[in-house]
Amino acid sequence: MEGSPWPQGKSLVSQDSGGGDMTSPETPDSTPGPGDSGKRRKKRERRKKRVTWQQAGDLAKKAVVERKVRKNRALLWLVLLLVLPVSLALLANHYKHKLPLDFLYGRDPPLSHASPHGQAVREQTTQLGLHGESSASDGSSPDVLRMLVPDVFAESFQRVYRDKLAGDVRRLYNKTVEFDVVPFDKWKTTTQEDMKKRSMGRYHVYSILATWIPTFAEQNCIKDLTGLLSNLDSSYWEDVMPQVRENVATYNNKIFALPVDADVFFMMYNSRILGEHNLRPPETWHEWIEVAKKLHGKDLNGDGEADVGACVVTLKNGYSASYFFAFAAPFIQTYGTDEGIFFDPNTMSPKFAAPEYSAILDLYKVVVDHSTHSVIGETSWQEASDLFLQEKCALTFNFHGALKPILTSLKTKEDAEKFRLKMMPGTKVVLSVDGKSLEECDDHRCPFADENQINRAPFYGEGGVAIAFNPHMTPENLEAATSFAISLTGPEDSLPLLTKAGNLLDPYRYSHFKNLGDPESEESKVYGADGWYHQTLLNWQKDYMSAFEHPNGVKDLAIYGKVQYTGESALESVLIDLFEGKENAEESRARLEKAWSILTSRYGNHIQQKMYQKSLGLPTSSLEVPVVILGVVLVSVGTVAFLAFKNRQLSHSLSKEMKNSRTISKWTKLVEDNPASRLMNVLALVREGKQVDTKLVDALMISLMKKSGDFWSPDWNNNEFAKVKENNEDFANYLQFNLMNNFIDNLGTSGRSNSSRGSKKFSRTITDSPKSEQNLRDILKSASVKMKVTASKDIRKHYKVNDKVFSKSLNDIDKCTSSGNRGIHFIQSSEVRTLEDIGCWNIDIFGVSEVSNGHPILTVVHNIFKQDLEVGEFTTSTLLRDLEVNEEKFFRYVQVIESQMHPENVYHNAVHVADVVHNMLWLLTKGEMAARLGLSKFEVFTSLFACMIHDFDHPGVSNDFLVRTSDKRAVLYNNQSVNENWHVAQAFGLLNEHHEEISWDESWTEDCLFKFRKLCVSMVLATDMSRHFELLGKFRNRVVSSPNAEEAFNPLDAKDRETVLVMAIKACDIATQGKEWKLARKWAMLVQEEFYSQGDKEKDLALTVSPLCDRENVDIVKSQIGFIDAVLFPLYEPLSKVLPNAKCVLTQLERSKSMYKKEMAARSSSQKSFKSSSI
Repeated sequence: MEGSPWPQGKSLVSQDSGGGDMTSPETPDSTPGPGDSGKRRKKRERRKKRVTWQQAGDLAKKAVVERKVRKNRALLWLVLLLVLPVSLALLANHYKHKLPLDFLYGRDPPLSHASPHGQAVREQTTQLGLHGESSASDGSSPDVLRMLVPDVFAESFQRVYRDKLAGDVRRLYNKTVEFDVVPFDKWKTTTQEDMKKRSMGRYHVYSILATWIPTFAEQNCIKDLTGLLSNLDSSYWEDVMPQVRENVATYNNKIFALPVDADVFFMMYNSRILGEHNLRPPETWHEWIEVAKKLHGKDLNGDGEADVGACVVTLKNGYSASYFFAFAAPFIQTYGTDEGIFFDPNTMSPKFAAPEYSAILDLYKVVVDHSTHSVIGETSWQEASDLFLQEKCALTFNFHGALKPILTSLKTKEDAEKFRLKMMPGTKVVLSVDGKSLEECDDHRCPFADENQINRAPFYGEGGVAIAFNPHMTPENLEAATSFAISLTGPEDSLPLLTKAGNLLDPYRYSHFKNLGDPESEESKVYGADGWYHQTLLNWQKDYMSAFEHPNGVKDLAIYGKVQYTGESALESVLIDLFEGKENAEESRARLEKAWSILTSRYGNHIQQKMYQKSLGLPTSSLEVPVVILGVVLVSVGTVAFLAFKNRQLSHSLSKEMKNSRTISKWTKLVEDNPASRLMNVLALVREGKQVDTKLVDALMISLMKKSGDFWSPDWNNNEFAKVKENNEDFANYLQFNLMNNFIDNLGTSGRSNSSRGSKKFSRTITDSPKSEQNLRDILKSASVKMKVTASKDIRKHYKVNDKVFSKSLNDIDKCTSSGNRGIHFIQSSEVRTLEDIGCWNIDIFGVSEVSNGHPILTVVHNIFKQDLEVGEFTTSTLLRDLEVNEEKFFRYVQVIESQMHPENVYHNAVHVADVVHNMLWLLTKGEMAARLGLSKFEVFTSLFACMIHDFDHPGVSNDFLVRTSDKRAVLYNNQSVNENWHVAQAFGLLNEHHEEISWDESWTEDCLFKFRKLCVSMVLATDMSRHFELLGKFRNRVVSSPNAEEAFNPLDAKDRETVLVMAIKACDIATQGKEWKLARKWAMLVQEEFYSQGDKEKDLALTVSPLCDRENVDIVKSQIGFIDAVLFPLYEPLSKVLPNAKCVLTQLERSKSMYKKEMAARSSSQKSFKSSSI
């Protein structure tokens, strides 16, 4: 067959029995004969891969682009999965500083005296064992969880566990908890030694001081609980006082422990002694000094002996450094908790470096000189407490835990009134920013000072006690341990831990103070059982809570080696030398500055600075990366960016080539689908030695005979061509008359060539002819041009604004409400039109605006409160009277609100507000929200009022626009919910101006006004769409997690009712597409036109046009479909489960979506017709 005259070429169409199925053409090339060797065949295949653009044409170009894309993506994945992780690992390893634990923590010196946290007792000996396995040395069970606790807390922990939690832990987890008790002075050492053993440590759970958390967290010695507690009910944390959350539970914005105690310093005073000497409790430290001086040396308790002004702890190794910092704190910290009192967080320079710090040391020496130290020398915390109870001094200050024995010893009302607790004194003079002087407090220098310009700074010495977990325990033990600890420290079971006088654990939750006003409450009884006198509780409660809510609270030092900084080797020894007159204040200051600087340098200035910044909640400074590592990381990141960019370019090119290939292939198949081509393919198979069905050859010959001389003509009757002609007749005609001529021309050329070259010529695609290619491209281009609409529509014509609407400004409100101004008058109730369809979901609010002469808000609100509409168990007509609202003044107020709804805003105007108010009415009545939630009259009125003011004085642009243009509103509200804050603030500002004619709330109490405004603010701020998914997520989770969605929210819980009202106003605010189609389409046009108006302004200001605001690019139909799918359905679906009657809105949303799709399809059809006519 090698001498055969038949053309040599690959098949262009498939060879099935029908012969008419079209497939994609392949790149032409010579086909080897059956006698060719395998080596020659491989050589030809390699040559095929090197084919040039001119030889391969567009299809080969697509294949080359595909290979480039595959190669580029493979390289990108290689960099992402190998090079970049290695680079980041090098970087992480550079900052993985793990110093020896003994060096990092510092060793506590042996205590020669009792500390304020407990007495020394015999240490229990323990031996090590693996977690979850029995230890051969101690016989421990695999079901035992071990917790390390100091002696002073152990009894309370054991009591609560035994009485309340043991059964549940055993039943749920098959575990028991054993408490290993150590003396207080061995507590930290034992904890450190166990943590150093990592996974071989004995304990699953540790009780630790809050100041230890940063050290342990940095070394991965305690478990990061942030992710583990992500599903914990928010009430657990909301109940914890704010400063306790910051001081005891978190470090570097992560949760590492569960709080079980809160430490803070308080002062106590003897009211009898102060009263007898005509003295008041000191508010500042200067007043303290004056009181102490006047009382020092006098007989205060009538025993005939000279007493002292104050009892102050000065004992070395007795936490005397904490007492000093409790005194110094208000002189140093004025700007809030993150300022700190120990170092400058930017330079890590000790605060002792300030020259005027010596004045603070001098003042403290005066305090000590008029205290017990001047009589008995170094004073322990027990001695200070005992002497205060013996009335040997009038003043003292201490840890609250150390004062608790005093408080619980007061058994009579006389004693409770005599020994009083009070927040620590403050100061009116503070250290200047440059540290060179003490300056007077003012609003700028002391922003948290009280009305008397006294700066207070409660000192949270040691932070408090927390429960932390060994990070190396098994998941099963971790789950059991955290569940136990959450219950132990939670609102239900933690109170008995804290009430016992000797354990020194202090309240840290708001629930610990619940119902203390009632002596018969369960909480009061728990305190009473442990020796608390009820009057003492009442006197103690307010100051205690205030200390932990203070915005200027001071965190204790929490960095590596804290004991070296504050212990006997540094601060304590300096203080003793100062008290004994061995050196003056300036010498002490310089000595402290030097000692602290040396210690910081020893541990590493950079390491200590990072840790100090994290402990204060500050962002850490920029990384100092070695040049080599930085280079590797930058090159890796740059390579990833380049490859990603290149991949995007190649993908775009590939998409373009594939599109061209499909188009060319499609038309080529149409042209080449003829009997002659099919027969040639069969003959090519014969030449290759393959078996051919003789019936197929006969069928082809018959087809050729029927075609007569026109056997090269394509089959124009096939289905594919019929589709083309149906959609684009002009283009089909082009194929039939133009391309066919070009095809036959090429065929004629092939007939004049030799068989081999003729075959290749025959196999070329129709794009070989430059002229034909250009014509085809022109037609394709003209056929795919998008229809251009040059005539812009003025959508505002769909919204008619009545020119008689109010146009007063807030600046002229006095004139508008003045009785002497007869030019402007308020509309009387008798003039307001009655609406027959009030309460109907699909009320034509635009029609209401028309018939009310441009007063839709007044008309809707007036009809609500004048008609008998059933809302739960009452009617709306009695609401104003029952709530003691002055009706005449209220409706005047409504008109003033309406006057500031700018009609020039196409969407955010009075019509929109009236629609939202009416939507809320429907939810309350027909939606049965009021009945299902048992809403009070007050809540119903508040919800309608919030809707009425939710867009008050709207500027017609978004929050983002105001922020980007630095509008005064954005500046005023710090870029946070700018419009929403403005609406609610301005609306209530009208009431606060006390305009007689609109003061409808004149008979309301302060408490009622406070609750009213609080709920209004919560609802209006929720309409900020930037908070949409946050609020919706919480709401959906609540609904999904409830077995019965209709009962997901408790009608008896005010917060639950508020949550539903918040979602209700959101649903009302964006409900327009849930209305009947006529209204929904009109609202869509209006809101889009307002978006376009903002986009026009942004273009004028050369700003980036906001999403959905570009008049030239945004498709209103597509944007509304997207809004319905992404926002409205996810909102109304859970809401309709809580309020089943709201399901009708979901039905209407489906209707609106289908109408938009029909509109899109119709538009697409018209565009196709336009394209056809333009070819």
